[in-house]
Amino acid sequence: MKNLIIYGGTFDPVHQGHIKTALAVQTHFHFDCFYFLPCRIPLLKDDAHASGEHRIAMLRLALAELPSNLNFQIDCTEIERESPSYMVTTLEQLRQKLGRELPITLLLGQDTFHQLPAWHQWEKLLDLCNLLIIRRPSAPSQLSNALQSLLRHHESKESGLLLTKKAGVIQPFDAGQYAISSTQIRMQLRQGDKISSDILPASVMAYIDMQGLYRLTSR
Repeated sequence: MKNLIIYGGTFDPVHQGHIKTALAVQTHFHFDCFYFLPCRIPLLKDDAHASGEHRIAMLRLALAELPSNLNFQIDCTEIERESPSYMVTTLEQLRQKLGRELPITLLLGQDTFHQLPAWHQWEKLLDLCNLLIIRRPSAPSQLSNALQSLLRHHESKESGLLLTKKAGVIQPFDAGQYAISSTQIRMQLRQGDKISSDILPASVMAYIDMQGLYRLTSR
């Protein structure tokens, strides 16, 4: 493996916004490996509405429809951990497994980047990885002083850095805008609605129906 990008999230459920963002990133950067990293216990969100096993199954179905040369994989590190989902802990485990010199990038939405100071030991992140920040129109325009300082010291738009620098680089990226929300999808499913394939991959919708997920009597 030459380099790695990590896309963390609850994926509850995985939807076309997730997939299109990943496709835009991978088509542009061509990372050697692209990990989808579902969280076990999302600390800064409400409780997940499907089990880790179901969320992994839905991810597998969604990714199975895509070309294998995109190098998409699912990493179950956080799902399998018997503790909350701390990204710093996950990155430290990956470093132990993959080495200290491998370029590792963490993909974050701009709105999530604004929450970074609330993360456990967030100051360690850039010692462990790079950050690729996906622009979001909904994100607040005003950054905290801590994040302004972080950008002053680490932001770079130099092409190719994320593929060669092991850590410490922040780059913004426009992956397109997708007005799709897992929260809204869960609400519609709870009401008994069918979700179109423009929003949910058809295989994921079929799995949700088969398992009765997100309904009033979810299993």
